[in-house]
Amino acid sequence: MKHSHISPFLKEIVSDRYAFFWEIPEGKFNICRMTATRLQVSTPGARLDKMDEASPFIVCKTTGKRFYAPLRKNPALHRMFCSITDDSGMLKFASNYGLLGFTRSHDIHRRDRQLRGKLLVESAQRWRYELSEMKRLMYLWEILKNRRYSLLAALMTLEEDGIYIILNKRRDLIAASDSDLGRRWLVRGEQPQEAALLYLTNCINSKIRGGIYPRALPTYKKRVYLFPENLLTALWLMFLWEVIGEVRPYLCPGCNNWFDPRRSTRKTCSDRCRKRLSRRKSKLKQLN
Repeated sequence: MKHSHISPFLKEIVSDRYAFFWEIPEGKFNICRMTATRLQVSTPGARLDKMDEASPFIVCKTTGKRFYAPLRKNPALHRMFCSITDDSGMLKFASNYGLLGFTRSHDIHRRDRQLRGKLLVESAQRWRYELSEMKRLMYLWEILKNRRYSLLAALMTLEEDGIYIILNKRRDLIAASDSDLGRRWLVRGEQPQEAALLYLTNCINSKIRGGIYPRALPTYKKRVYLFPENLLTALWLMFLWEVIGEVRPYLCPGCNNWFDPRRSTRKTCSDRCRKRLSRRKSKLKQLN
């Protein structure tokens, strides 16, 4: 049986070895300080813990949704996620790209019990925690990428039981003293670059572990693709892509949004931004 009507959609969501699509609720997002019990939200199959029970919540009353493919359309979306600084930034990101994937839902009915829509709820504390985790590791990655090895060495310390890193007031073990890295550190001296890269990749791997699973697309090529579980896992996967050089995010000077340029000569995310930047330069020349 041919399913030609879904082939364009499947082609749109596939990106090399990965395939992923995510839904964006259509509605207004707000911050609500009511408890989960008061909001009467149910728990779907998402992995939830005490953090997801805590108020306040990001709430959206929606009657529709739309889909997009983050891995294909927005491979630098993790950079935009890291640029969030406050609650308004979280709401803007959620309305543009969807919730992280720890969502609870509650059906909204009229008095005649006809379905009117859904109330989607996700913990703002979860957002703040994941933001702090990604920003912490992004700070380390920026130090590595810019080759600031003296600052990198200042973040690390060698103790009797292993090599430790102190990052954002948090002390973590990178490698034990009897490991290969620990022995090389003792014999050859400090290896801050190798230790930082090991710590960074291990942290990202722990974030995506158990969140990416194989899946076949029955009507689109006879291959097995890897599907992230939710948007948060996809964001960590994009971060890993940047670390290994799969993507090279660049900040567009026209709209101040991150994008992945396909060519090294490309400086803007679109022709619209290129023309906008050109108009800005011409105005500056006229003023001077």
